[in-house]
Amino acid sequence: MPRNRSFVRKLSVAGLGAALVVGLSAFAPAPAPHPSDAWTGDPALADRLRTATAGLAGQGFAAATPEGSAAIGTADVDRALTARTPQEIGSVTKSLTGLLLADMVARGEVAPATTLGEVYPHLRGGAAAITLDQLATHTSGLPRLSTRAGAAGLLSLLTHGNPYRWDTPDNLLRDAAWTPLRTAPGTFAYSNLGYAVLGNALAERTGQPYPQLLAERVLTPLGLTRTVAAPAAPPAGAARQLAADGREATVWLSAGSTPAGTGVWSDAEDLGALARAAATGGLDPLALAPRIPALGGGSGWGWFTVEVDGRTLVGNNGATTGVQASVWAEPASGAWVAVTSPSGSATVDTQTIAFRLLGLPSAT
Repeated sequence: MPRNRSFVRKLSVAGLGAALVVGLSAFAPAPAPHPSDAWTGDPALADRLRTATAGLAGQGFAAATPEGSAAIGTADVDRALTARTPQEIGSVTKSLTGLLLADMVARGEVAPATTLGEVYPHLRGGAAAITLDQLATHTSGLPRLSTRAGAAGLLSLLTHGNPYRWDTPDNLLRDAAWTPLRTAPGTFAYSNLGYAVLGNALAERTGQPYPQLLAERVLTPLGLTRTVAAPAAPPAGAARQLAADGREATVWLSAGSTPAGTGVWSDAEDLGALARAAATGGLDPLALAPRIPALGGGSGWGWFTVEVDGRTLVGNNGATTGVQASVWAEPASGAWVAVTSPSGSATVDTQTIAFRLLGLPSAT
């Protein structure tokens, strides 16, 4: 894979809230605040984290590395951020959905070539021929957003609302069935709609709701005890999530888009456990292995591989209007890092921070 720094910028805006997060900056009268002097956790890592976040806006940043965990700044107006403060994780959820697909393939419940038509026999049109592998590698041809999310997203630019609130598994399947494909199947084109349909199809095949299936097959085996999908409300102690203009952002809850990254909460330490597993062979290589070229690197099932300054990294990022999160690992060395921030802004870049903590300060 070629040496690539532009991947960092491309993947940063490719996540769940890409169009919304980037577009929101045009309406922002003031950036999100910079971290206060408050800090928690390992003092040495807190110092490194403050150095790594230099020049980046955001109310706070938390990180987990092999050396420990730490946070700087605040989770609310009067509460310091910690590496165990819950926040939404956006498209990092896709990495979990990819692991769920790998688990079901290993069990023989589905195959990469299983089509939506096989899962939903009533489905008609071109969508019936789309495979689970195409959904998982963003090569299905489906557009980035459902019709409902796309329309609602325009209003959300101004209101910091939830563009996915109308999404249900049935609605999204109907959208996938009648929406014209954006690209020919087999071509990489990032799709939140595709990942929502993927997770819902996996749930349909097992007869279990996606949140329950994810917990049983992925979260519990990996020991991600504080990661939760689609609760009725944010978990206790969750951070106040700020949009680019410093206003509080609405959390993104929906019944249908959870597998793509709505309503999934975690924290830096739990995501650190996921990153550690990616770095040390604890995850199914079927999900992590790059299957098709994408964003200057390679796309697996919810995981991206890229070579930066001669080092091969695997991971993913997530964003909503009020958060960012990044999980990256270097299997060759065993290095790993997870970074979270309860702030959404074009100048909040948890991937840049993660790469700096991995010793890649040039990767911006």
